[in-house]
Amino acid sequence: MLDLGYTLSGSDLKLSAMTEALTERGVTIYEGQQAAHLNNVTLVVTTAAALADNAELEEARRRGIPVLSNAEMVGAILNPKRLLAVAGTHGKTTTTGLVAFLLEKASLDPTYYIGGIPRDLGRAGKAGKGEFAVVEADEYARRFLEYTPEAAIITNIEADHLDYYGSLEAVKAAFAGFAANLTTDGKLLVCADDAGSAELGQKIDSSQVITYGLSSSADWVASELTLNPVGGYSFQLSFRGQLQGKVALSLPGTHNVRNAIGALAMVISTAPQLDPQKLCDLAGQYRGVGRRFELKGEVNGITVVDDYAHHPTEIRATLAAARTRFGKRRLVALFQPHTYSRTKALLAEFAQAFGEADVVAIMEIFAARETDNLGVSSIDLIERLMDYTTADTFVFPGPLTPANAAGALLNEFLYNGDVLLTLGAGDVYKVGEQVLEWGLGPGVGGLRETARRHEP
Repeated sequence: MLDLGYTLSGSDLKLSAMTEALTERGVTIYEGQQAAHLNNVTLVVTTAAALADNAELEEARRRGIPVLSNAEMVGAILNPKRLLAVAGTHGKTTTTGLVAFLLEKASLDPTYYIGGIPRDLGRAGKAGKGEFAVVEADEYARRFLEYTPEAAIITNIEADHLDYYGSLEAVKAAFAGFAANLTTDGKLLVCADDAGSAELGQKIDSSQVITYGLSSSADWVASELTLNPVGGYSFQLSFRGQLQGKVALSLPGTHNVRNAIGALAMVISTAPQLDPQKLCDLAGQYRGVGRRFELKGEVNGITVVDDYAHHPTEIRATLAAARTRFGKRRLVALFQPHTYSRTKALLAEFAQAFGEADVVAIMEIFAARETDNLGVSSIDLIERLMDYTTADTFVFPGPLTPANAAGALLNEFLYNGDVLLTLGAGDVYKVGEQVLEWGLGPGVGGLRETARRHEP
C-alpha cells in the first residue's frame, strides 16, 4: 500500500521490529487499540486475530467506515494482474518467495505478498510495475478464496487449522474451492508426491492440471539428486522428458527440492520468454525465508538453527534436512507447540515426528489466539513422545521465559559439537538467540561421554 502511495496508520498489541520498520517508512503506528486511532481514516483492514469487539472495529462500524479483511484487501490489489498463487499446508512461504525471487531477478518487476521475508528480497511485500503478481495463498479461514489466479501451486494438503475447519474433509473442500477460482484457462500445479494434492488434481479438469515432484510419473521431475558442497541437493529438471536445466540448491532437504520444482515449473510455464537454465541458476542462488532452516550462528562449537516448523510433517522434514546437513552431530530439538487445538488434534503425529533428534526438549504451548487449553499440555506430548523415541526428552516447567529455557539448555543439554534446532511458530527463536548471546554457561564444556546414537 505504501508503494502505491497510500497514507497508512495501524496498531498492534505490542510494538516490534516489524512495526519499527514500517514506522521508518512513514507509517503511524499505535501500541494497543483505541477508537481515537481512526481519526481521518477512510478504510480499515483487519486480520483474523482481531476479535469482533475490538475497539477500532467497533468504531469503524459506528462511523460507517468500510472494513476489509486482510485477504480481501490483498485480492483487490493483486487480482487485476497476472496472479500466481502458492497454496498448501507446508512449504508455501519458501515456494512463494522463490517464485517472486525468480521474477524479480529476471527483471519482470513483480508485485508480491509473502507470509515471511525472503532473505534475497528483504521485504515481505512490494507493489511492482510488471504484469505479474505473486501471493502466498493462506488457507486459514479460507482466505485464499479471495484470489483468482492464472496459475496456482498446491504443495500439499494435510489436516491443519482444525480449530477452524473441524475435519480434514473440510480442509480438502476449501482447497477444491481455491482450485475452482482459477481463471478459465488457468493452470493448477499439484505435487504428485503428496496424496492430498494428487487426489485434488485427479478431480480437476485434466487440461488444467500439471503435476510435479520426484515421482517419475510427474510432468515436471527432478532426477539424479546428489548432495552438493553447500548442503543442498543438485539435480536435473525435466518437463515431460525434456531437460530444462540443472539446479544446485543451497537450501537443504528433499522437501526444498519439491518446492524448487514447483516454483520453477510455474515461472517457466507462465513466462516462456525466460531462459529455463538461467532460472535454474537463479534458483541455486535463493537463500530462502527467515525462520525457515535459518542458520542463526555458532558459539563454542554449538550451531543454532531456527525453523518455523509447527506441524508434524514440517518437523520431520526439518530434522531430516538437519541430519543430512550435519551428519552425525548430535541434534538437540527444542520445540514450542503452537496452539492448544493443533497440539491436541495431532498429538500422536507430533509424538512420532522427532525420530532424527538425539534430545527433544518441549516448551509450554504457545497459545496464540486461543484462550481455552482444551485440557492439553506439553506434558501430554512428552509422555506420548517417549513411546516413539530413544532420545533424551525433557519438558520445561512453567511459567517459562526464553532466557530461562536458554539457561537450562546451556547447563543441562548442550555440548560442544551439538546442533540446536529451535522449532515452532511462536517466540521459541528467542531461545536460540539467547544461547548465542550467552555462549557456554556453568557446567557445560566438552562432549558428553555417553555414546551418540548416530556414531558407528
